[in-house]
Amino acid sequence: MINVSIKALAVAAAMVSAGPSRAAVIDLVADSGWNRFAFGDVGTTVMRRYSFSLAANAILTIVDGFLAGDQFEVFANTLSLGTTSAPVTPSANTGMNFDAALADGDHSSGAFLLGPGDYLISMDVLARSPGVVGNHLGAIRLDMAAVPVPAGGALLLSGLGLAALLRRRRG
Repeated sequence: MINVSIKALAVAAAMVSAGPSRAAVIDLVADSGWNRFAFGDVGTTVMRRYSFSLAANAILTIVDGFLAGDQFEVFANTLSLGTTSAPVTPSANTGMNFDAALADGDHSSGAFLLGPGDYLISMDVLARSPGVVGNHLGAIRLDMAAVPVPAGGALLLSGLGLAALLRRRRG
């Protein structure tokens, strides 16, 4: 019979759960605005991962914050969705105004259309603002996609209306 102390078990559990590449998993809520994330050097993974389930289409948007110059590769369930755009001016600064960074054009950004399903989003750092040490910030948001009315639907309705009008004239 092996005699193991509770303290030794607690230390072992803490060491296993505190692995070097464990990123926090955050529940991302649709239509709730920007959610900030921090990241380190090129070649590392963003310090947060995002989990959510969709019953309908949604748009996942990612933008570089503060100083322009950062770029990411975005993964959904370990499959690459693609990269954010290449940053244009590595010195543009919008602070934590992520809407301004998205509209700026100098900052890296990306929008990805997602269908119904369960998702775990992670990001790898491909580029960083030059000359800045420490962690950088970016932001992510999930917006439910508007369902567009196809032009064919409008054409069908106008055709049915015309058919009804012609029928009424004959009767």
